[in-house]
Amino acid sequence: MAATYAWITANFPAIIFSLTVLVFVFLLVFLFTVRRLNKTAKRYKTLVEGAEQKNLEQLILDNTKALRQVMFELNIFRERLEVVEEISEKSIQKIGLQRFNAFDDIGGEMSYAVALLNKNNDGVIMSSIFARDEARTYCKHVNSGKSQHALSVEEQKAIRRALGFTE
Repeated sequence: MAATYAWITANFPAIIFSLTVLVFVFLLVFLFTVRRLNKTAKRYKTLVEGAEQKNLEQLILDNTKALRQVMFELNIFRERLEVVEEISEKSIQKIGLQRFNAFDDIGGEMSYAVALLNKNNDGVIMSSIFARDEARTYCKHVNSGKSQHALSVEEQKAIRRALGFTE
């Protein structure tokens, strides 16, 4: 017993240092464990939020059912979107307007040409010519930004404006 006491006395600083390091390591392990436990508790609270006395299995089944319903509705909306996109390609998307004086004795640029085109540059160009006693309106088909009918300079400018060109 005296030998053990002598060894402890001789190595007392090393023993104290070793025990201090060991306590510090255990403290770090403890803090790390507490931190992980808090994270797990937060995740659990998020998981069972609104459960109201339901067990975890029922909660997961309810969430799965709700997810299936959302996915079903998403597919319906996706189909509707495809239909709307198809319709919008055929709708008027580009408009070009050119006002002008058709006759020298009439001012105020009362005459006009307006191009109404879809995504594929198909549509119509309407021209209205105002004179003192009458007004005439013309309509010509446009296919890919061009018409098979002869176009006036103003009608050509209206188409170019609809296509995004500036004068």
